[in-house]
Amino acid sequence: MMPYDRDNEDRKKGHAIALTNLQKRGTITVPQADRHQLGWTDGQLLLTTVTAPGQLCLRAIPDAETLWAQYGDAFVPLPETAVVPPPRGLWIPPDALWAAQADPQHPWRAVWQAISQGQRTMRWDPALWTVIAEQLPERFPSLSRSDWAWYGQVVCAWPGVEMADRSLWLRVWEVWGQQDISWSTAVWQVRNAETEEE
Repeated sequence: MMPYDRDNEDRKKGHAIALTNLQKRGTITVPQADRHQLGWTDGQLLLTTVTAPGQLCLRAIPDAETLWAQYGDAFVPLPETAVVPPPRGLWIPPDALWAAQADPQHPWRAVWQAISQGQRTMRWDPALWTVIAEQLPERFPSLSRSDWAWYGQVVCAWPGVEMADRSLWLRVWEVWGQQDISWSTAVWQVRNAETEEE
């Protein structure tokens, strides 16, 4: 296991990264010393991404409160005219994420915290990723594209966000964050890459 910091920026932002090799039986073991060095807690969710054949990149997925604290200073709230429905039903509305980010007292805040920890599940329509990708520059204008993509990946990785093809959408966030392309182009690239592998 090799702790990895891109100019230490990832650790400053609270998302330390480690590279490791996939073990023979397809399991990942993270030694306690490495978990401590990377600041990962017991039970911490890890996002794993294949970086090369047999090599994985591991990143800790923070819960909602931790994510919002990391991004809080850079956040530009929704206009006061925005209407966010109360938490009810099975589906998450588009602006519920921003309402929870902006206001610790908003009813969606506790819902998102529970979703981020897998204590509650709600359905997410994949079309909302387009909306979120388009709104991230407005909500966090001082951050980089890779920061926007990381935010999207974290929300996508939360266990209570119920959606189809989670691995596809995590990959789309990664591609979108690495290139100056539209969301729809990133989706097209990832889907084409998947079909070429079949």
